[in-house]
Amino acid sequence: MTPLKNTFLLIFLFQFLLSCEPDDICLSSVKDTPRLILGFYDINTGEIKEINNLKIQGLSNEEIYVYQTLDSIGIPLKNSENLTVYTLTKDFNENTPSSGNEDKVYFNYNYNWNYISRACGFITTYDIQDIIIENDSENWILNTEIIDTNIIDEKNIHVKIFH
Repeated sequence: MTPLKNTFLLIFLFQFLLSCEPDDICLSSVKDTPRLILGFYDINTGEIKEINNLKIQGLSNEEIYVYQTLDSIGIPLKNSENLTVYTLTKDFNENTPSSGNEDKVYFNYNYNWNYISRACGFITTYDIQDIIIENDSENWILNTEIIDTNIIDEKNIHVKIFH
């Protein structure tokens, strides 16, 4: 290449790089919309306690969110409504769909959309108002306690579920 072409190429490349704005790139370090962190606790001891074969499914949703044994989990909340309803079924057996003990849980909250940047868009944060467990003849969820009403990250448990 001739020196003139090299100079033209360098000027073009320099102008191209200057035309990009930091707002055009969403870094992986930018936080996503946080999930609600549930912790499962023994009603008698107050210690964290696993739930065997827990199935979590959204109301009127065919897809199972999770099916495993665990002591805490992050679940998504709807970001355009003030209510999300899940069924939490303990001792579920995938070979027997009607197995286990199912409790319906209503999460009431306010939501806020927070603008991050043009490339990243918005994230949603939540303010938990209350949690309602629908009564049935065999509730396995005995009580709930909201630890942190402001759902802005996933660092700690937001809600304790006692069983």
